[in-house]
Amino acid sequence: MSHLENVKQYILPADLLLSMLRVYRFLGKNEQYCSVLCQNLDLIKEKTLETDTYFLAQLVGLTVNDNRMRLIVTKNSEPRTADEKVLAKIKTVLAGIQKQAEQYPFNSSDLLAMINKIYGRNYAAFDTENLVPVDSKGKRINFAKRGQPRVPLKSRRLLFDTVLDDYNLMIEKKQFEPIFLSSIVFVEMANIKPYTKGNELVRLLALYYMILRSGIHCFYYLSFFELFYKYQGNFQTEVNVASLNYYEGYMQVFGLNRILFKMIEEAYVNLEAFLKDYQYEENLLKVDHVEQTIERLPDIFTKADIKNYHPNISESTINRVLNKLKCENRIRPLGTGRSARWVKIETEEKDISRLLR
Repeated sequence: MSHLENVKQYILPADLLLSMLRVYRFLGKNEQYCSVLCQNLDLIKEKTLETDTYFLAQLVGLTVNDNRMRLIVTKNSEPRTADEKVLAKIKTVLAGIQKQAEQYPFNSSDLLAMINKIYGRNYAAFDTENLVPVDSKGKRINFAKRGQPRVPLKSRRLLFDTVLDDYNLMIEKKQFEPIFLSSIVFVEMANIKPYTKGNELVRLLALYYMILRSGIHCFYYLSFFELFYKYQGNFQTEVNVASLNYYEGYMQVFGLNRILFKMIEEAYVNLEAFLKDYQYEENLLKVDHVEQTIERLPDIFTKADIKNYHPNISESTINRVLNKLKCENRIRPLGTGRSARWVKIETEEKDISRLLR
């Protein structure tokens, strides 16, 4: 049975609901963030991909020294050791998720293909064994002694396919908050362990996939796995708590969601700080570019001449540069209004000195 079938029975605590609302306030500005970064979007996404690769490698315990990791992640150097090959493949898989997460739903075969792409062909396969209910100590649960109905045994693959089918259907029909659904799938994967190997890594990849699919765009610009690395102990604790009543059909995922929404909110706060610095530096660069253009223009020029070189720079920025140069006694206006021309004072001084000779 998929625990997603019981999702409507959850009554969200007030603090978690407030945390969700704070995050959704940021989500409403996703397009604004994108418009600010649009000119350097590919470069920023590539830097984020490199950081994600580095921290995911730390999470799965790859033994690659910092110098080699930097060369492979940022310079695409040829990997030499087995762990270095895994590192390079992790970057390739993360790049694919980054491009496709919002457009395409994923299934159990897609995740298996990711694991085998990272570790090598036929590294892992579906675990077809039945999922046997066990307690926190690994002992099989005797439901008869507990006075509870016996849980029918099902194969791990069948259970996982049911979970993903329910998840994709609920996302498609927008039946419940997608981040909350992602947390349930994350705990399901921790308990089902649908593959013979690589379950920890595939669980992290699936969570990253689901978070991007939920519209959390900040993780295109800032590293998801850097923040997950920071909170990994909290995540593991909350997954253990959520799994306590796993076989009773009700998972305690509120604590996990508190950590997840806290992490997302922190990421958006960091993004807004990054954007503030980014816009400041961008404005400085624009001012420099306009000044350099004015130096190359004829001795008498207009704002329209500057605009021809910089069609994407606002008129307010151009006016700010003109006023700055005027205050520095480098130019002065000839006339007023839109048709006003500007003359370089250095040129005037040269003409006067030439006449006095």
